[in-house]
Amino acid sequence: MTEQPDRTPTPAPTPPAYPVRTGRLALRPVRADDLDAVHAYRSLPEIARHLPHEPHTREETRKTLERLAAGQALAAPGDWLGLAVETAQGRVIGEVLLRRDDRAPLTGEIGFVFHPGVHGTGIATEAVTAALGLAFDTFGWHRVTGVCTVRNTASAALMRRVGMRLEGVARQDAHRKGAWQDRLHFALLAAEHRRPRPRSADEQAVDAAVAAFYAAFTRRGGGPVTLDGVRAVLAPGAVIERVNPDGSVDRMDTESFIAPREALLNGPDLTDFTEAEAGATTLVAGGTAIRTGEYAKWGVRAGTAFSGWGRKTFRLARADDGDWLVESFCWTDEPEAAAAH
Repeated sequence: MTEQPDRTPTPAPTPPAYPVRTGRLALRPVRADDLDAVHAYRSLPEIARHLPHEPHTREETRKTLERLAAGQALAAPGDWLGLAVETAQGRVIGEVLLRRDDRAPLTGEIGFVFHPGVHGTGIATEAVTAALGLAFDTFGWHRVTGVCTVRNTASAALMRRVGMRLEGVARQDAHRKGAWQDRLHFALLAAEHRRPRPRSADEQAVDAAVAAFYAAFTRRGGGPVTLDGVRAVLAPGAVIERVNPDGSVDRMDTESFIAPREALLNGPDLTDFTEAEAGATTLVAGGTAIRTGEYAKWGVRAGTAFSGWGRKTFRLARADDGDWLVESFCWTDEPEAAAAH
């Protein structure tokens, strides 16, 4: 028997006194006169790459603003509230969107898009954190979800930074731009938003070691790559295992793991490659840590874009100098797919 969604009617949320201000920003509903600023980033290919639509024409941007303005009161389930993100100088540099869920009361979805000029500044984190506060503390929502494709590791990292938890990977659950896409599903509960658990110094050190591991695999524009960053975080005698689709296990040491991958990364076919963690959990007990998570990978091989994802489990130990080193790790890959452009 299929479980039916809860159709219990709930009133539209009471809007706050706009703008909602943070340290550097102001959030308020989008307006028609935001057209130039919003179109400046929604028209960019690098922004549309991770959105459901192609780069916007000016008319498409105008219609998007009209649609968001019509639903800004969140009067009906399924409506979207588009919040323009303004700097102290009054420049609109992005949007955070909140959708009132049409399947369950007091739940919603968050989305966001920002001008590439503010990437890496912390502005997106500041704005999304403020919007989550609005959803939970003003609207009284119980749960907020967010989704992104496995290739959109920047959005996945942002959702993790604001406290959202990765709940799963939905395989090929969205057909966009001519291809089926795998998507990561995140969520945050009101209780978690109000009582975030601080990460310990050991957890942060494990984060850094794992991030260095993944970062070493990045290749851009066919430039040379070395995996010295991987060597630096592997303990002497590290044990590495790959679980194959048939259940068999390949075991290797550091150099037998690194050598073929270094050759592949520097070969003529693989001109671009990125591998990045999309979500993970860390358990630290004494001088040992277990890190389990999903990762996304994408690149260009022989002129064709591809993407994929997999799972890795790291076992780390604290060295005498206080650094965390990987004693062993095990991974499995899901089949790759042609990437949508």
